[in-house]
Amino acid sequence: MLELSQQAPNYASLLTVYSASQLNALAFENRNINLYGLVADQVGTQITADKALIKTLTLQRPKLTIAHYVDAALEPVLRPLDPTGIDMDAMEEERDYVWQLAQKGLAYRRYILSDPDSANLANYRPVCSLRADVNARLTRMMDLMESIQGLQAKPFEIVSACLAEYVGSLPGERPLLTAFFQKHLVTTIQ
Repeated sequence: MLELSQQAPNYASLLTVYSASQLNALAFENRNINLYGLVADQVGTQITADKALIKTLTLQRPKLTIAHYVDAALEPVLRPLDPTGIDMDAMEEERDYVWQLAQKGLAYRRYILSDPDSANLANYRPVCSLRADVNARLTRMMDLMESIQGLQAKPFEIVSACLAEYVGSLPGERPLLTAFFQKHLVTTIQ
């Protein structure tokens, strides 16, 4: 998996989340996640493509859900946040980081609103089972957002922006994922 994480880090993250959820290897917590309709549609299309690709590569159809993609997208983005941190200097650095994430969320909002078709898509609100540490970091981000006066972004805009960026990176990693499985997967047919 180390090789895959170096070559195709976003697919490696997705497969890590998926494996952990299937094996019940880690604690997961349910959370309502609000998403812009455009990104929810993009993820739905990506899930369909990934199910077909992984079935072709492994001969088994994965049970991928939007929650796997949300978790995989948020984990690296929220990794710098410490849900238990109380050091004021470190917290100020976290606030600066969250402010940058908020700017990404605001830019995504402007992108959505600039296109009438995207703006008219209804938001999507799935219940996502996230790894407990990712959920804790998401809560930390929201707490830090509340502590920043005048911040215009909403948490769902940040999540949507990060998820859109993540899903947009997957097609470029597809050939690397395919090569990895072809190199390392041994079947009884062979």
